Amino acid sequence: MLLPSFMETLTHIDTIVTLFLNGLRAPWLDAVMWWISDRFVWIPLYVFILFLVVKKWKKKFILLILLLVLTITISDQGCNLLKKSTQRLRPSHNIALEHKIHLVKQPNGDLYRGGQFGFPSAHASNAMVFALFVFFFAGNRKMWVLIAIFFWAELLGYSRIYLGVHYWLDVECGYFVGTMCFAAVFGSYKYFMQRR
Repeated sequence: MLLPSFMETLTHIDTIVTLFLNGLRAPWLDAVMWWISDRFVWIPLYVFILFLVVKKWKKKFILLILLLVLTITISDQGCNLLKKSTQRLRPSHNIALEHKIHLVKQPNGDLYRGGQFGFPSAHASNAMVFALFVFFFAGNRKMWVLIAIFFWAELLGYSRIYLGVHYWLDVECGYFVGTMCFAAVFGSYKYFMQRR
């Protein structure tokens, strides 16, 4: 009986935090958060990071980019598998929150709800992988790079809560999944390179 009680309490806290964060809204923020959450908006950032990696790592950059692509693929597909196995409804699909959660209109006028299930957030997981990659391989481990790139990852995660398509813990667990994927792939690479 202890475990169900704990899970109910955790779910209740998660819902309260989610509704609070989702409720920090203004009409002008709807478009901003929609824009922040769009993966294609960040292509110039990705290209700039690619340039920094090429400049810093020269011939090794191809291997590093392949490892990044592999890590993001594992992160993304791992989140999809977890979504299918846990089947936790997104707040936007939870009937109990129908009149409490703020949803944002898409450019076509329809409310954005995302897919049916949302645990964990693949956006958050992939953002964490990218942030760790930037910190370790493109930013020379400088403090301002650390602050800037992790602020970006947090902002991206928050945008998902603001849009009403993820609970707070969906995002936090997404960050954890991304961190574990990064550690597994790049840790394995470092291990094998040291064994050579």
